[in-house]
Amino acid sequence: MIDIAVSRLRKFTTVFDVKISVDKLKISIEDVFSGMSNITPSIDAHFKDTIHDIFLRLSDKCQINAGYVLYPADFDQDRKKNIKIGNTFFNMGKIVTSQLKNSEQAAVFACTIGPGMENWSRAVLEENEPALGYLIDMTASAVTEKSVDYLHDLIGVQMADKNLNITNRYSPGYCDWPASDQHLLFSLMPEKFCGIILNDSAMMNPIKSISGVVGIGTDVKFKDYPCDRCNIKVCTHRTKRIKTLKAIN
Repeated sequence: MIDIAVSRLRKFTTVFDVKISVDKLKISIEDVFSGMSNITPSIDAHFKDTIHDIFLRLSDKCQINAGYVLYPADFDQDRKKNIKIGNTFFNMGKIVTSQLKNSEQAAVFACTIGPGMENWSRAVLEENEPALGYLIDMTASAVTEKSVDYLHDLIGVQMADKNLNITNRYSPGYCDWPASDQHLLFSLMPEKFCGIILNDSAMMNPIKSISGVVGIGTDVKFKDYPCDRCNIKVCTHRTKRIKTLKAIN
């Protein structure tokens, strides 16, 4: 089930709150393994039954909250490499700026699956079951990614109804966009949006949360992540890209 609530706040433009049920995500074992670049196929098979058992508890352990805020967006010609969202300037770096610079609007988004999975993983680790704790944590990461993918697709459908295109989604800390910009990003969302709190170190709580920006406009295009141009070695998108290239070759 997807519930979309729209509200208008004095400080913000249109705010969309989205509730997503786990069963809509169609999470698979392959989704969990996509982030396990160090796990061999033979070990994967050994853990399949355990992951299936984890899947059975996802509805109880995950409370997915997602949403986005729409703002006007513009590429600032005077401040090169800067994107202006609302009245806030972001120096996102060359990669992200090149993808967003033709945007007329920006969807500033946040998504979390809540603290249930991380609490479960922590409790299992305290009971000296490291393998199970690790699998719960990796499954939680996969559910988080799938939830944001679902939100991203939803934004795309809503914008297509207005004859607008969307870009890929980009988050602080990836593609050379400084992680410290989380503070700027969260200033564009209502306080505790989706139940997420940002600490002084720009870390989100619950941990299994993702925030970022999607560009919107008539002249923007969706492009895959340019992993060959990014300096981050440990990245979900890079891991998936490497696995895909290996499969092709």
